[in-house]
Amino acid sequence: MEKLEKLQKAGVDPYPARSSRTHKISEALEDFDDLSSKEVEVILAGRVMAKRGQGGLSFVDINDGSSKLQLLFKKDDLGEEAFDFFSETVDIGDFIEAGGILFKTKVGEPTLEVHAYKILTKSLLPLPEKWHGLQDTEERYRKRYLDLIFNQETRAVFEARSKIIEHVRQYLLADGFMEVETPMLQTLYGGANAKPFKTHLNTLDIDLYLRIAPELYLKRLLVGGFEKVFEIGRNFRNEGMDREHNPEFTMLEFYAAYWDYEKMMDFVEGMLEHIVENKFGDTKIKHHENEINFKGPYPRVIFSDLFKKYSGIDYDEADENTLKEKAKELGVTIEKSMTKGNLGDEIYKKVARPNIIQPAFVVNHPLEISPLAKKLGGDDRHVARFQLVVGGTELTNGFSELNDPEDQRQRFEVQEKFAKKGNEEAQRLDQDYIEALEYGMPPAAGVGIGLDRLVTLLTDSHSIREVILFPLMKPRS
Repeated sequence: MEKLEKLQKAGVDPYPARSSRTHKISEALEDFDDLSSKEVEVILAGRVMAKRGQGGLSFVDINDGSSKLQLLFKKDDLGEEAFDFFSETVDIGDFIEAGGILFKTKVGEPTLEVHAYKILTKSLLPLPEKWHGLQDTEERYRKRYLDLIFNQETRAVFEARSKIIEHVRQYLLADGFMEVETPMLQTLYGGANAKPFKTHLNTLDIDLYLRIAPELYLKRLLVGGFEKVFEIGRNFRNEGMDREHNPEFTMLEFYAAYWDYEKMMDFVEGMLEHIVENKFGDTKIKHHENEINFKGPYPRVIFSDLFKKYSGIDYDEADENTLKEKAKELGVTIEKSMTKGNLGDEIYKKVARPNIIQPAFVVNHPLEISPLAKKLGGDDRHVARFQLVVGGTELTNGFSELNDPEDQRQRFEVQEKFAKKGNEEAQRLDQDYIEALEYGMPPAAGVGIGLDRLVTLLTDSHSIREVILFPLMKPRS
């Protein structure tokens, strides 16, 4: 604060509105030979990351996010008064602008010999000690801005995330999909089995829910005549927090009329292979101790076969009590409102899913855990549904969409019974959606892909908190 006051008394604005920067540091380094040989005056800007003095010389390292560069301040060039004022007022953490000529030191380090400088932002708190930075994981999440300053690995993860989502969007657009936006505030939540966040709109005096999925609105667009639609956006689920879950997360959902789940699986397979190869130059990635290959085709494994292999139980023939006993044996938390489907799904997640490392589609799930999926032809117990599992994690959930309004109504009514028994994750009866189906929705397939989980997998991160810039944290108080 004393240095801030000193700047202000000297008539220096410590927070000017603009900079006269001519080059990013990365650009200056890229054209270094040309700029230095022609003695072109360049103006760079960035955060001071290191500062060291040697007599009438002061060496400063700045970083602008694109790269870093050494600056050389000479007392002989700046004048004694300006040089001393710089030394007394500029700290590590400040943003400065420096103009001068590029050259290489005797040891070959690219350097800018500064002829003039300007302070752009006076920092009031010291950065964490250079060599330790932010080591505490929780502190890194709480103060992501400092994490990004010190940890290049963190920056690389979020740069990769941006590129991955860019590849996803480009792939869908190239295939004729149209990007849309649907409501995040909904009068009735639906499209997934999850507990919602509830809020209240004062103007209309009504309760609203943060969406748990955009599915039912996207399928209304199929009714309206759009053939291929997708949305990348936030979903909100009032559930637990762990390595694979954050209450607020990013989901990609897309739907195509006249497709079924078989065609959708082929498309998802091709999309992921394309994204991984374009981002990493290979279809193989490292994930923890495993090498995962996204080169298709991926095997398709029937849910009940997988369930029996790892649990020793025939899901289709088992009753609720059998599954309840197995769940107890496995240490699965059992709630009173759990149905046979809920129990089976939890057992599957506990014993079967962790064993699937290479990409594989788990298909043909039980009807009772799939209220929005079309039944398999001639089979009243299973639906045309798939989940892509990679590295023991579910990446996608998709199916041939149920477009029979009467069948959909009956499924919703069953879900309503579950809700009345206390199952907070049960879907609700959406009369408006059923009415939309009554006007006619073409045969279609859709899929949801958790982008946070996909990025976690592709960047070999240990938790989705590593790939969400500001994950939800419990307040310290």
